[in-house]
Amino acid sequence: MQGDAAYPLFRLINDAHTPLGDLFFGVVSGLGDGLVVALLCALLMLFKLRAGMAAMVAFILSGLLAQLLKRLFDLPRPPALLDHVHLLGKALHSHSFPSGHATSDGVMVLLAFLVGSTRDWRSWAVALLFLMAAIGRIYGGVHFPRDVAAGLLIGVATMWGCWRWSARWPVDGWLATAWSWKIPGLIVAILAAVLGLGYHMQPTTAQPLALFLPVAALIILLQVWKAKVGQNG
Repeated sequence: MQGDAAYPLFRLINDAHTPLGDLFFGVVSGLGDGLVVALLCALLMLFKLRAGMAAMVAFILSGLLAQLLKRLFDLPRPPALLDHVHLLGKALHSHSFPSGHATSDGVMVLLAFLVGSTRDWRSWAVALLFLMAAIGRIYGGVHFPRDVAAGLLIGVATMWGCWRWSARWPVDGWLATAWSWKIPGLIVAILAAVLGLGYHMQPTTAQPLALFLPVAALIILLQVWKAKVGQNG
């Protein structure tokens, strides 16, 4: 094992654990789970098609890049190098760099400001929530700060690139068709079903999200469906 002194920032965050911190980060860090982020992007497509599609593409592209880099570098995680690591969920030992969760969180951090604005407190609240989710990967003992920082950077950069690219998409034409909400609605229904029917969250302490989010998503989808049917009726 390497000396703890080589990882001062990791120790500062990971050693600051409390029962309340375990409860908070144990759930919040699950917001970076790929299925959760995909569901949130699909929900956004129901209301803001361009932003939701750009976020979904950014999530997919940044996730693929993160997975490629994980296998390219294959760096060890904290439990493989350090003693007495505080863990939320099971111990992981390989493919540390970059953090896949933090990559998805980075997409959502920038998306919060693209959908809202830097003057809207709600945008800051959402961005802060996903930033806390990324920091939770350090608190939970599965990533070093460098992994999280790299993941956030990849996610933000990919989201920015996809947002600029989406300006060329014929979104107005798509919005003129019923499929502009039916396809996102189908995606929401599928993702909600997968998440709610036995999906194992990472970390495992975030499992309550697999119960709450599918129900919330299906309620929102039902309201959208009623509104669309009412318009056509």
